[in-house]
Amino acid sequence: MRTLARGFWNTLTRRERAKVIVLAIAVVVMALLEVANVSAIMPFLTVVGNPETIHERSMLAWLYDQLGVESENRFLVLFGVAVFCLMVLSNGWMALTSWMEARFVWSWNHTLSVRLLRKYLYQPYTFFLSRNTADLSKNILSEVQQITSQLMVQAIQGIGRAFVAASLIMAMFLVAPTMALMITVLVGGMYGTVYQLTRRSLSRIGAERTAANQERFTIVSEALGGIKDVKLLGQEQAFMNRFERASRLFSVHQAKSQVVSQVPKYAVEPIAFGSVVLIVVYMILTQGDIANVVPMLGFYAFAGYRLMPAAQQAFRAITQIRFYGPALEMLLREMTENVEVETISDSQRAAALPEKRLPRLEQALEFRNVTFRYPSSDTEAVGDVSLVIPARSTIGLVGATGSGKTTLVDLVLGLLRPQFGEILVDGVPIGDENVREWQKQVGYVPQDIFLTDASIAENIAFGVPRDKIDMDKIREAARIAAIDDFITQELPDGYETIVGERGIRLSGGQRQRIGIARALYRNPSVLVFDEATSALDNRTEEAVMQAIRGLLGQRTTIMVAHRLTTLRDCDVIYMLDHGRIVASGTYEELIRGKGKFSEVAGRNGQVFLAP
Repeated sequence: MRTLARGFWNTLTRRERAKVIVLAIAVVVMALLEVANVSAIMPFLTVVGNPETIHERSMLAWLYDQLGVESENRFLVLFGVAVFCLMVLSNGWMALTSWMEARFVWSWNHTLSVRLLRKYLYQPYTFFLSRNTADLSKNILSEVQQITSQLMVQAIQGIGRAFVAASLIMAMFLVAPTMALMITVLVGGMYGTVYQLTRRSLSRIGAERTAANQERFTIVSEALGGIKDVKLLGQEQAFMNRFERASRLFSVHQAKSQVVSQVPKYAVEPIAFGSVVLIVVYMILTQGDIANVVPMLGFYAFAGYRLMPAAQQAFRAITQIRFYGPALEMLLREMTENVEVETISDSQRAAALPEKRLPRLEQALEFRNVTFRYPSSDTEAVGDVSLVIPARSTIGLVGATGSGKTTLVDLVLGLLRPQFGEILVDGVPIGDENVREWQKQVGYVPQDIFLTDASIAENIAFGVPRDKIDMDKIREAARIAAIDDFITQELPDGYETIVGERGIRLSGGQRQRIGIARALYRNPSVLVFDEATSALDNRTEEAVMQAIRGLLGQRTTIMVAHRLTTLRDCDVIYMLDHGRIVASGTYEELIRGKGKFSEVAGRNGQVFLAP
């Protein structure tokens, strides 16, 4: 628990730590008010039972003289009003402290979620190649919320109530040490025994709950993300069976933690009631006068009324820390172990390194002996590749699956960084200090266009706030992509038409053209078409290719394809095999040539490359 507490403290900002300190002070004040509130009950009941006590006890006599009251009854009324006001103040302060606790905890929930999302988003692209996005979503949306509501709320409240309980027990020891010791041993022993019997089980089922929650998110993401295949293959029940197992395990462990945290309550309440009965019997036997028993009995009854919920809350906090500890440990690892990526703005980066500003591509994009190997692989995905792409030329990349085309494209996009060699724009190397400037120059059109459940205009200006979208640029990009007529003439709301989740309401060709318009919106100097037409039928592909051909010669264009005829208009085609360039030339030259290209090209260039 000390490790978790230290890890939690390290996640807090300076401002949040200041709030914790203020909250701790509020808890101390709450405990003092509770002690004062409970301590005032016994003298009040004593005075009620025997008004002569006012003159027999020095403190009461002093108050009586200072107030200058006319009678003992008048003093009793003032005393009662004071006790009542103290109770209102104590309860009011407790409510204020609870509000401060909730405000701090849910503010921490917000900041932790934001920081974790930022942590993920600013990771290098290779980070996402080995992580399941459903797991990342689970951490941000579920585990943070669970830790906040079930662990942190309980822990902070529990610490405060534990302090209150300790203060009340101290007050009870001052009044009647023997009886206080008996109650402490009975209640503390009950809670301690239950905790010792369940603490290891709580840690184990907490770890299993975290794993089951991850599995739930993964299954739902897979089922809904591949719903077409699920429906086509009739695999609904298979996914349901997987989800039911994970969901049942998650629910069972959640229930177990709740039961364990509540069990002592039902055992301690009879003990507390029995203690009150024993107190009454003991005092009657030792003191004989029932009138002397009433004040003490009132004190213990009221102290118990305040003590039992505080003790129960403290125990619940301990069990929840044990149960959700594995989830908190996982989040703390996520916050500290992944690679830190600097998140300064482009303008700050440019100001810090003005001598390394990247020019807009006007001469050539050059690869010099570029080599890249994925972290989990022993072989090179791209090995010692050197090529020069003149500005405003069109090149094609072709090769079998696994030949290195996608890796080479990701290197061009700046998503991957070469382990050896360098990539240059007009002679200036692309590095960490200017890769964002380079990426602003690149428009990318993948095979599967990602569309959000928003308007067409928002999808073309992907990521730009609605109030900052330039509709003139939107229409120009759509016109060049040959989709403006479709949007304005056939869609009911034009550019404000909602496309549905992942563009489900659009055809494949329409999605691809929106992808082209998106790539053009920011006026890039380089366009990359990564098998952008391979999933389309021949007629739709030809329509999309017409839009692409209209862009050739205006910008530097890199086209990746399996179908060779797609690359017919390229100035140069490079063939890759096992991460290396094994052939290059124009389409006609390579068709007439010999070697690997001619072997797989076929007689008319219509076939797909063999895997």
